[in-house]
Amino acid sequence: MDYTPCGGTVQSPVNIEGAVYDPSLADIPQTYNSTATHIVNKGHTVQFNYDAGSSIVVGGETYTLLQFHTHTHSEHALGGASFPMEMHFVHKNEATGKLAVIGVFVREGAENSFLKGVVDHLPATKDSTYNANDTFNVADIMPGNKSYFTYSGSLTTPPCSETVSWFVMENPIEASATQIGDFENLEHENHRPLQPVNGRTIKFHKG
Repeated sequence: MDYTPCGGTVQSPVNIEGAVYDPSLADIPQTYNSTATHIVNKGHTVQFNYDAGSSIVVGGETYTLLQFHTHTHSEHALGGASFPMEMHFVHKNEATGKLAVIGVFVREGAENSFLKGVVDHLPATKDSTYNANDTFNVADIMPGNKSYFTYSGSLTTPPCSETVSWFVMENPIEASATQIGDFENLEHENHRPLQPVNGRTIKFHKG
């Protein structure tokens, strides 16, 4: 992947360390509805497009959930340690064009009930799709504990636009080694290298 246009100073992902506890932060208000299943093989990632009507509120502004996708291994690191997989839930404020992305680490462990229902249907080739009326809700995928780290950053794929408010959940979810491997076999280590923090403050909310 060509990262030539990605030379800004507030790039993502980063190693999360030295975070500052911010008592003014709160749990992210989430209004997530169920969606039918829409999976697209984007070539560099597997993307799940989400039906309209789900959103979060950040800084008093509403961001609509557009899609989520996966990276193997994780893009962000926590205290220098990476995870075998990371999920990115991409939300957009339609008025400003700015993005709010929730990152969820995935560690190897118990079989993940949501992934169990989709891994057999992951499209195998670029631009191929899988659509079904089977529904799910991303609220059921998120960690139960709502602690998160937040910082200002960028998209992790070109053009690496520096318009992203990142919210990386502290606590990972689990998936089996086989399930993680099913994604890795399609994505082939699609993580961007860690980027310099460059003096940015990473804040922490204790859920």
